[in-house]
Amino acid sequence: MKNLKIMTLFFMHCSILKKVISVVSIVILLITACGCSAQKSYDLNEISEAIVGTTEFSELKELSGTTLTSYFGFQDSDVKRFNVKVSATAESADTVACFEVNDKAGQEKVVSGISNYLTGRATSFKATMESEYNKVQSRLLVQVDNVIILVVCSDYAPVTEYLNDLGAKEVI
Repeated sequence: MKNLKIMTLFFMHCSILKKVISVVSIVILLITACGCSAQKSYDLNEISEAIVGTTEFSELKELSGTTLTSYFGFQDSDVKRFNVKVSATAESADTVACFEVNDKAGQEKVVSGISNYLTGRATSFKATMESEYNKVQSRLLVQVDNVIILVVCSDYAPVTEYLNDLGAKEVI
């Protein structure tokens, strides 16, 4: 009789333990699933500096929010964050621009602004500096999650490799 009580308590304890383990496993599974679906946060300055470090650029200057509109036609409030470096001289088209967008509307605004910027740059170089015009025409415009990246430079191979490692997809 005593052994029966001990066995009954043991099985009841095991049953409760199994339920606790099941609940804990489900909670861990849910936390993991939620974590995988969240968009990764990117350090735009780190991306920009990594791109600049992969190949040669002319001297670049960083744009602030007040000058963003004059270059791209949208305001800094239209994006979550940005890091933009453009050539410090009028003789070069070199550009590294990273924009984190909030949503599809922000993405469309940024892509439209980049398109206008590139059209203006191409027009200004077409008649006078063919090599710079060709750089603009060959630009890289990609997206990694909610970050849109524009690169205008002479040697795209190392930049492309870096962006591919980030999981970049071409923006059409």
